[in-house]
Amino acid sequence: MAGTLRVNPLSGDDIAAIREKALRILAEHGVKVDYEKALQRFAAAGADVDMETRIVRFPRDVVEAAIAAAPKSVTVKGGDAKHDFTVPDPTGKFYSTTCVQTMRYLDPDAGDYVENTHQRFAEWCQLVEKLPNIHVCAIQTPMDAPPETADVHALNVQLQNTSKPLMLLAYCYESVPYLFELMLARAGSAEALRERPLLLSNPTSLSPLVYKDMDMAQLLGAAEYNVPVAANSLPVLGATSPGTIAGTVLLEVVELLAFLTMSQMLKPGLPFIATVFNTTMDLGTGNALLASSETILTRAACCQFFKDGIGVPVETFSMMADSYVPDGQAAAEKVLQPTILSMSGADILYGAGRLGGSTLASPVQLVIDDRLLAVVQRTVSGVEVDDETLAEQEIIDAGPGGHYLRRKHTLRHCREMIRPDLFVPDVLDNWVNAGRKDLQTRAIELYRELRKDLAPVELPDDVKRDMDNVVKAADKALIN
Repeated sequence: MAGTLRVNPLSGDDIAAIREKALRILAEHGVKVDYEKALQRFAAAGADVDMETRIVRFPRDVVEAAIAAAPKSVTVKGGDAKHDFTVPDPTGKFYSTTCVQTMRYLDPDAGDYVENTHQRFAEWCQLVEKLPNIHVCAIQTPMDAPPETADVHALNVQLQNTSKPLMLLAYCYESVPYLFELMLARAGSAEALRERPLLLSNPTSLSPLVYKDMDMAQLLGAAEYNVPVAANSLPVLGATSPGTIAGTVLLEVVELLAFLTMSQMLKPGLPFIATVFNTTMDLGTGNALLASSETILTRAACCQFFKDGIGVPVETFSMMADSYVPDGQAAAEKVLQPTILSMSGADILYGAGRLGGSTLASPVQLVIDDRLLAVVQRTVSGVEVDDETLAEQEIIDAGPGGHYLRRKHTLRHCREMIRPDLFVPDVLDNWVNAGRKDLQTRAIELYRELRKDLAPVELPDDVKRDMDNVVKAADKALIN
């Protein structure tokens, strides 16, 4: 029987040692939570809370109870049920999401870097709707929106332009209530939102070991409406985490276990996905590298820890590149990372469309990544071995010097081979006669072809009006 290929950077003893040290840090030293309402809830649920220093310590039995309470599978739901999926997938399939917080695009029409806008982000969401290997659309930053409410504007764009599941990241504490009001307006009621949460909530720790008010407010909102939590840790090796891979893994485990524990203290059984994101400081430039070997190994180890050591679904930042254009470097980085990380246990691969840095993306790269994901998915899927696939009788019947082109067995299986349209090989003469087009040129052509049929999702006028009114209310209340 076929199974996903696995890579295990940690041994069983390694996992046990990391777990033991993480539990000790949480119980004896704790984390800082900068949100009084959350502190009160955690104290009532059994945590050791110092209200003056805002340090929260989690006794071992509390953490272990939270691990036991966290669901071992999560169904991710969007605006349309046809896009729902469950992680871990029983067949070993992984899923993907686009990149978050993008402020600039590499625009193929302008031939240069341009600011993200409402219009560009709407087109991006509509493109996501058409790409078969992109499953979640993450929030971005329209730079023509007021800074105080950019996340509210962005979520409204998402909800009106794709019916796939979304990823939500709050930009400030004050905007959080409006984000949930938008979700309620789209869903129609609190009950409907709890049944179909529309997105993954992505609260983030401030490494090392700090949890901000906006992320705690987002976590409390997720608990109230049963929105799955894809909690995120952001250590930078050598800067905001220790200068070793193992030390950064331990810090990331502590931060995510704290998130898991807090989520289950607020609502036992709240869907939880451990989101692994770390980078590595380049000591020569001060840049946080998205795709270095150390970055990949750290993510792989964390993925394996949470998949094998804790048993919860895992998301990781994997379609990342340090290149600023869709070139050979980007392609190499965007194949190596998802291959290694999916084989380490990741259920959701983040970052499709991302280029170098944390705020740059490309719609052309998004199209390329969609096709790359199909290649990676097939490559890591393993080999199915049974009487049908072994084809013993076919080999006997064809005999020495025979061929298999006309055999029914070949006909039955010929469409199992993937043929991504950007990568289909051709003979040299045909490629030359077609204009010697490289991957980026072919991708630009495909992007422009897909763009011809883009459109927003169909929503009732009253729903769109209610959502737009939430944005107007946020602008009125929050813009100085």
